[in-house]
Amino acid sequence: MQLGAMLHVYKGEWGLPSIDFECLRALCLLRFTRCPMGVQTNTNPLRSGAGKLPYLQIGNEKFVGYRQIKRVLDVEGYPIDAHLNTKQKFLSASYANWVFTNLHAYYHYFVFGEANNYDTTTRGLYAKRTPFPFNFYYPSTYQREACDVLQVLGGFDINDKVENHEADFLTSNAKKCVNLLSRKLGRKVWFFGDSYSEFDAIVYSYLALIFKITLPNNPLQNHIKGCQNLVNFINRITKDIFRNEGYSSTKLAKSTDSSDAALTPSERKFLESELNTKVAAGIGAMLAMGAFAAWRGICNQLTTRSSTDYDGIDYEDDEIEDGME
Repeated sequence: MQLGAMLHVYKGEWGLPSIDFECLRALCLLRFTRCPMGVQTNTNPLRSGAGKLPYLQIGNEKFVGYRQIKRVLDVEGYPIDAHLNTKQKFLSASYANWVFTNLHAYYHYFVFGEANNYDTTTRGLYAKRTPFPFNFYYPSTYQREACDVLQVLGGFDINDKVENHEADFLTSNAKKCVNLLSRKLGRKVWFFGDSYSEFDAIVYSYLALIFKITLPNNPLQNHIKGCQNLVNFINRITKDIFRNEGYSSTKLAKSTDSSDAALTPSERKFLESELNTKVAAGIGAMLAMGAFAAWRGICNQLTTRSSTDYDGIDYEDDEIEDGME
């Protein structure tokens, strides 16, 4: 891989390296194959030339989207399915198409199409990662894309009345898919035994986002929790492969309930030091205000005593401030 190559993706959340499906599986390509390439999460999607992330930049050339990025890595000698035999490669592609059929519509509906989920969570996630002023309209481009996906794979339009949305149908198919994936994985590390594959990257990208995202309405989330081997699969990749790239904006908060007992010693020490800092800052602010008040009183006394130095008009401080306002 050429020196200076950079993959541009959306910044993560919930401990994941990215909030976006396409970006997440592009990151899997890099990390599974150990391709020596930099990753940039503080980026503008409009600089890709197509208005989307991910994109790979090598010199002045830009390769936009997962397929183009995968093609570049294949040419550069980092094919993700290199360890698979011919039969496994065929099965990997077939299973990938099957998962796409069953999970792609669910993902797009509940992340972008379901109005409450989009308004409370998704819009903000993408808006915070898009520079001003594009953040006001850019997230809606994903909603329009979801509309196209659901018309083809779901058989309905998200602009129709809610009662016409086939959400139960999408959820039923997704649950069946998760059940079959759980049986397919069994106790193996990867879906094809000891070797990773593009199929592992696709499954991880779908399931990790659906499992980790905090949506008001996400019926598949609890279903995934019931498949412990898939949960282990998600957590193992997140922890082992993306341990330095996972991100969460949630900050530790001091609590008086039982959850405080679950804090580690280092977390508790951090919270205590943070509290001490706030107390010290408060005391310092009070002392500064007292000193200012004392100084203000001395100045007022001096002003009153030296009023003969002026033209006979005695201004009060409050009147001066009112006039300036």
